[in-house]
Amino acid sequence: MRKGVMSLVGAALVGLALGACDSQLAEGDVPAAATASAEAEGAEAFVRELYAAYHDDPNIQSGRTDAVWSARTKALWDENFEAAEGVGYLGFDPICACQDWLKLSVTELVVTPTGADSADAAVAFVNGEPPQTVRQTLKLVREDGQWAVDDIVWGAGHVQAGQPNMVEGLVASTAEIKAMPQNGG
Repeated sequence: MRKGVMSLVGAALVGLALGACDSQLAEGDVPAAATASAEAEGAEAFVRELYAAYHDDPNIQSGRTDAVWSARTKALWDENFEAAEGVGYLGFDPICACQDWLKLSVTELVVTPTGADSADAAVAFVNGEPPQTVRQTLKLVREDGQWAVDDIVWGAGHVQAGQPNMVEGLVASTAEIKAMPQNGG
């Protein structure tokens, strides 16, 4: 019996040693899993910070700023705002799915890297009294080393649930506004 256990332990050690030989990294290399994990952590920190800005302290400015959007999405928002001569596509903040917030807090967040400079952040949060749960997926991109929201896919509990994602809706809204007769369409 003892001889059999020793043989198993020996075989396991040989297997580990051979596996280590196959997975040797050159000096300075970082395993792909570690890189993906670090990228996801950076994206997760960005999303948590984004939602933390929606606090209830009336003495501190809260909510989002235009700095959260990717360059592409910011340009689309600007075009829509200009075409509408004011509020166009959405009359609410798409990050919190609200105009006002109360006791907004993230209840679930799963970040999945989708590329070297992109990730999906599936987020669920509660807002209001009584609390309402909203789910959405933030499509993130990293630009100039900073994470930004490039698009939002509306989920359960969201006023836009079942509608095209935010960028598709934004593009369609701008085209519709520009096609109106009073806008030369």
